[in-house]
Amino acid sequence: MESRPNKLLVIFPSILRGGVEQYNLTAACGAVTQGWDVHGAFPNVDGTTSLIHDFVESGVTYHTLSIAEDKNWLPGIARHIPRFFRTLRLLMVLKPDVVQITLPALEYCFASILACGLLKIPTVVRFGLVLPLEIPVNRWRVKLYNWVRTRQQQWVVISQNNRRLLSNLFQIPESELTCIYNGASSDTCLPVSHTQKQISRQQILNELHLPDTTTLLITVGRLNFQKGHCDLISAIPHIIRDFPDVRFVWVGDGDLRETLESQLNEYQVTDKVLFLGYRSDVSRLLQAADLFVFPTHFEGGQSFAIAEAMASGLPIITSDASGIPEVIHHQAHGLVFRTGDSCDLLESVRWALAHPGEMKHMANNAYERAQEFTEEKMLQNYIEIWQTLCQQSHRSPQTLLPLLNTDRA
Repeated sequence: MESRPNKLLVIFPSILRGGVEQYNLTAACGAVTQGWDVHGAFPNVDGTTSLIHDFVESGVTYHTLSIAEDKNWLPGIARHIPRFFRTLRLLMVLKPDVVQITLPALEYCFASILACGLLKIPTVVRFGLVLPLEIPVNRWRVKLYNWVRTRQQQWVVISQNNRRLLSNLFQIPESELTCIYNGASSDTCLPVSHTQKQISRQQILNELHLPDTTTLLITVGRLNFQKGHCDLISAIPHIIRDFPDVRFVWVGDGDLRETLESQLNEYQVTDKVLFLGYRSDVSRLLQAADLFVFPTHFEGGQSFAIAEAMASGLPIITSDASGIPEVIHHQAHGLVFRTGDSCDLLESVRWALAHPGEMKHMANNAYERAQEFTEEKMLQNYIEIWQTLCQQSHRSPQTLLPLLNTDRA
């Protein structure tokens, strides 16, 4: 009897498209190319319409799963009950061999993790953002998380900083948490000739109706408080005064756009910043830019935006938030300023614009370091974990859910 392919279910709670969502699409596509039967489950809302389209176009079967962390009238743990049963129902219908749950932040997907634990379905839980302020967590929640972790679950973190925080939070050994750094896409990692970069640059300048003398500073990230755009706004008038040809390009969508536009208007620099929204051609934009500015307040790891900027050979200015200093060393791979410090950010941008040769040298170092954080390596690490969990599951019978075993080949 011919064996069927392993079935992977990817779950996440997103209602907007950004780096985490692109990671899930990348992981799902990687599994498809390896011959897996891949399913994706996340909310079906306006902000995920393009994502659903791309999942389906990539050969992934999409399922609506309403697990966004909306507020409801239920108190405490009871508010997770609707999401728990929605996930449980989907799991019982699909009978996946392995599930991957991606948490943008710690408070997400609690119900889905519990549902997988109850059914003892092999599950990879990928923790994104973990903040020190989240310690301590309610005792009952710590106990539940540690219980589900024993039920064929492998927890994955995306930086050593992330690993330390999660270890302290749940009082578990760091060695039991697998660290897999984010990887830049294959297209970004490919060497690009000077001529190709010039062509991309001219195309982007024409598209944005900017003169050839423009110096482009690009920021990629969702438009919300986390990404630190507000810190950059107060620095823009000073930068423009010293370097009048500079223009800022912000790639990404989010609920803070109107606030940011209002602040830009107050500083009278509205015409110096271009909002491009979500773009599928980020690699082309990076090729066209002169500097990558990333003022984030916190990240789970080095972020996909940082990884892609490194792989593109673009000079980088970034905050020292979370796990970023593990990857970008100050004055070796770029300039690292103090998180939330607008003055330090301003001086970093000024120095970078005045020292293009030194910044180019750092960018070359970052490009070499980026080869340690490729999309291929990242995907291979996850595929190995999925396969191991599947094999362990096949060797050990699941006594809790006979329903899940009835259709197995």
